[in-house]
Amino acid sequence: MMRSSLVPASASRRNFGRLWFAQSTSLVGLQTGSVAVPLLAVDVLHADASQVALIGTLSSVPWLVAPVIGTIADRGNRKWLLVVSHFGRALLWLTVPVAYVFDILTLQQLWLVSAMVGLLSVVFAVGYRTFLPTIVLAADLGVANGKMGGTDAAARAIGPAFAGYLIQLIGAVWTVLVQTMASLMAGISTAAIPSNRRTTPGPDRRTPSLTEWWSSIIDGFACVYRVIPLRWLTIGETAYLFFFDVGFAIVVVFFRNTLGLSATMIGVIFSAGSLGGILGATIASRLRARTGFNSTVKAAAILRGLGIAILPLGIFAPSHAVVIAVLIAGRGINACSWSVCEVLTDTYQQTVLPDSHRGSATAAILWLGNGASTLGAAVAAVLVAIISTTALLAAAGIGAAAAGYISLLVNATESPGEAPQHEAARSDDDQERH
Repeated sequence: MMRSSLVPASASRRNFGRLWFAQSTSLVGLQTGSVAVPLLAVDVLHADASQVALIGTLSSVPWLVAPVIGTIADRGNRKWLLVVSHFGRALLWLTVPVAYVFDILTLQQLWLVSAMVGLLSVVFAVGYRTFLPTIVLAADLGVANGKMGGTDAAARAIGPAFAGYLIQLIGAVWTVLVQTMASLMAGISTAAIPSNRRTTPGPDRRTPSLTEWWSSIIDGFACVYRVIPLRWLTIGETAYLFFFDVGFAIVVVFFRNTLGLSATMIGVIFSAGSLGGILGATIASRLRARTGFNSTVKAAAILRGLGIAILPLGIFAPSHAVVIAVLIAGRGINACSWSVCEVLTDTYQQTVLPDSHRGSATAAILWLGNGASTLGAAVAAVLVAIISTTALLAAAGIGAAAAGYISLLVNATESPGEAPQHEAARSDDDQERH
């Protein structure tokens, strides 16, 4: 069993509660910022569309260095990586209203803050996935990931609406303070988790040489490749994210221009998707217990792609009400199935990866996925000038569904939460014999 089984059950629940609170508040803050910061750029700094788009681009660029962050997570104190990410983001966001008060706020500052926050968000994403297995009992990882996934979906549903209300009430500049307070509370909650021998660096954790850095990064990718089920899960996820972002980049245009939906109705459709995500995260562990890991993850991987493929069928609906029903069904199926996939794959990954390589391997998976997402959005930007949004969305849906069939190659011989720590070290031949 994993060493996290050495953690007393009561302490495990208490520590997870602190981490869960930190993740929840941090995600609400980030979702609030996803609306507040672009509107601040437009309303206060009079930015044009390209200047606003640069905010999102700069916040995504730090994913390029995710493998380096993963190596740091393997060699350093994972808890304090999270604490630094929370407090660092609080300080960065605080500079925005302070600069506004002194009348020195500029677009360049927003761009710099977005890039630095993006870097700390990478630290957070890698950090919490690698830190969670050190404070939660192995058998409870599935439930813990389900709760984390549920709050992620809830934050996506509540955050933007909450931000819109606050911006109307107090303005975009002061809404940024919500992000500051959320990050500050997350940092305090994470810092309150007691350190143990699995979260504190050992005496042999010296600063690595450049060669050792590269070796650790390569080992992370190699570790993912060696675990055959994880290899196929990662390939399937990477392919899915590429096609998802091809579709997501133009789906609002399809809703608005092709189907003629109002902004309110588009918001309802996306909210339905968020509710589907909450449902999926909630039932993931129960589905796994009932039908097994392999069957559940395969069905969910295929269904999430089919959910996207349903969306362009809205053009054939005989009435406006049927159009809305088709779109809500498609988004709901996609989001629900995606949450199930995410909870199960995160749990499996945390269970089978050796602790010494969990950071670099997790970062490798995230690097591949985010790289595929960025490429998918770029491809959509090029192709939308050549083919219709309907055809492009249909192609994205077919591709996403096809990516799900890669999961049929997954044959995990042990359930998440039960796999021994040495699973990741098995050779391909050993795994194939199982």
